Amino acid sequence: MIRLRNCLSIWLCWGFSIFLVQAQALPEWLAKSGNDKPPPAFGILDESNLFNKDSGAFKRISDQLRKLEIDRNYKIYLVVESVLIGSTPSEVAADLRRSWIPEGNGLVIVFETDSRRLGIGQDLENQPEITNQSSRIPVNETSGMLLRAAETTDIQLAPEPYLEAFINSLYTEHEDYFKRMATPTPPERSIKTGLLILGILALLGLGAIAIGGLLRHSSMAAGLKFRFPVVDRPERLGAPCGGSATARKFGMPKTENPGSHDLR
Repeated sequence: MIRLRNCLSIWLCWGFSIFLVQAQALPEWLAKSGNDKPPPAFGILDESNLFNKDSGAFKRISDQLRKLEIDRNYKIYLVVESVLIGSTPSEVAADLRRSWIPEGNGLVIVFETDSRRLGIGQDLENQPEITNQSSRIPVNETSGMLLRAAETTDIQLAPEPYLEAFINSLYTEHEDYFKRMATPTPPERSIKTGLLILGILALLGLGAIAIGGLLRHSSMAAGLKFRFPVVDRPERLGAPCGGSATARKFGMPKTENPGSHDLR
């Protein structure tokens, strides 16, 4: 029994020591929400030393991020941490985005290597004073690009090639977006769009005329209904309701043929 207690005490002490070591490994700048640390000059902050210097992945990712910033004035920062205590990658990414990219023209991506969790900090606030900036992308467009980049990246890859593939796909998505925005609409497309709108309006007009005609016809048909009045007369000469006159006089006028006789 004493030996069991000693073993439990040793395991508890060991586990607590591991927890303290991990807690101390959390960078101080990250605990302060990144407000005192400037954004990384090369676009990547790798506190976990994930990237192998011999692989060249760090440089390739950095070149893409810097090119996007120089050519499009759009910033993407990648932060890699081993473990986050007391926070999540999404919370850290959102906080860093507000500190590093207050104008809203960019993203902050935080990757936690131990859990392989990915957090995205993007601009979700409505700022009317800067909505006309060409480098600021609407929220729905950004969300679509992030979703497509995640779907085209193999999650089974090791952390380093996974991040490189994800950033490469995200870079391609942003380049395609900016090229599409910079390309004017072809005149043929404008003409086709105008004709399509006119065709739709014409169809709506014809439909309104047809519906109006049907309603008019139904109202006229309802007005032409005839009903025989209810007559309360006894039967006379074998004719029902024959209480009134049941015969009429037929014949030619006397002025036209004086010799004719009236038919009674």
